[in-house]
Amino acid sequence: MTLDKVIERVRKFKSGYDVSDEDIISYINEAEMEIISNVISNREGVNCIVELLAPAPYDRMYEAYCAAQIDRDYEEAERYSVDMSVYNQLRQDFGVFWFKTHPQKKRYNFHIG
Repeated sequence: MTLDKVIERVRKFKSGYDVSDEDIISYINEAEMEIISNVISNREGVNCIVELLAPAPYDRMYEAYCAAQIDRDYEEAERYSVDMSVYNQLRQDFGVFWFKTHPQKKRYNFHIG
């Protein structure tokens, strides 16, 4: 999924909120950095990035993360909790997928084997 598509879908999903493209992009960047730090790094495979890191169906995590941050900003605690639960589940599912398809780098400190 492209950045523009995520922005479009977040705007549709959170149509009642006044949120700038810059805010949505910063939320997407936060999600991307978390993925890079905790999923992508130290795994083998080509790590070139053409679009957003997570492919379908995991790419919905960007929308969920942006929605949660918007809810947090607008003090919508219950919606924030639901959106973060969706994000966390998709993020975990993506991590399982990535770890299955990209073996650990041998130079990684925690390599076993």
